[in-house]
Amino acid sequence: MISRLFLVVCLLLMAGCASMTGNTPPPPPPPSPDPVNLRQAVDKVEAAAEEEEAAPTNKSTRSAPTFTMATPTARRMLLGKWYGVAKSADGGSKEWLIERLVDGTYRIDFRFNQANGVVTSQSEVGFWGVSEDIYFRIFRGWVQADGMKVADATDPDHYDAYEILALSKNYFRYRHLGLSEIYTVKKMPDHFQLPVASNVQPSAPLKFEF
Repeated sequence: MISRLFLVVCLLLMAGCASMTGNTPPPPPPPSPDPVNLRQAVDKVEAAAEEEEAAPTNKSTRSAPTFTMATPTARRMLLGKWYGVAKSADGGSKEWLIERLVDGTYRIDFRFNQANGVVTSQSEVGFWGVSEDIYFRIFRGWVQADGMKVADATDPDHYDAYEILALSKNYFRYRHLGLSEIYTVKKMPDHFQLPVASNVQPSAPLKFEF
């Protein structure tokens, strides 16, 4: 009995030694990290961006326009000469006469009446257009006695857009979309001229092309 137990113990010891001298398998690799969720990463970036600047949308910032005249009709009505006048804060006034031509160009003459009686004039030219309830102007230069002085086309202040509030054969009312100022001008006959303070206009009609 003792010899048999001794034999079993020896066999166990021999098996243990054999396992220690053999090639031990490498430990299992640690579990791989979860794959990156692209949608969650994008959402995180978008959320951070929204904290700094609101994302653009296609929603209009203006209420539904009340002016619904067809664009071709409005364009025909805006042709010709239109006169406006506005009081200034210092007690003076500004008068202007704009003539819109069928080729998409315009000329506008200003007359500035200062409170101290000094009167000055300035004339400008550019392009104009209308689309539904939006009227726009692109200022391109000044009229001078020797021709045209070209304006800086990269200046954003030389581009203006207006909301048309009312338009008839006699009156035109519109609001500057940036400044929110409202203007009303009256249709004038073709022979009407705005008196100028000095000889700043060429004797012949100015023609400009770009």
